[in-house]
Amino acid sequence: MKTVKEIRAYCEDRTDDEVLLFHHSDYSTAFIGLSLDNRAVYDYDLMIEYLMKEEKWTSEEAIEWIDFNTIRSLSYYPNSPIVMRRMI
Repeated sequence: MKTVKEIRAYCEDRTDDEVLLFHHSDYSTAFIGLSLDNRAVYDYDLMIEYLMKEEKWTSEEAIEWIDFNTIRSLSYYPNSPIVMRRMI
């Protein structure tokens, strides 16, 4: 499992830019890297899996939470994290 500290160190080693990470540190398990423009990239499905496992939510509850409380807020922040959905 990745910790927020490990993720911050990873980002600092790769860019001089400040990388905006999700404050919800539990999403650190869904962090998958940096985009070419130095934005944090998270895996949507891993975010859902985390909430289902740790919060004991159904997939519908986790999806609703992420879509309403996370995805909607991204446009308010410059250089906001990218949430990626796998094709599979």
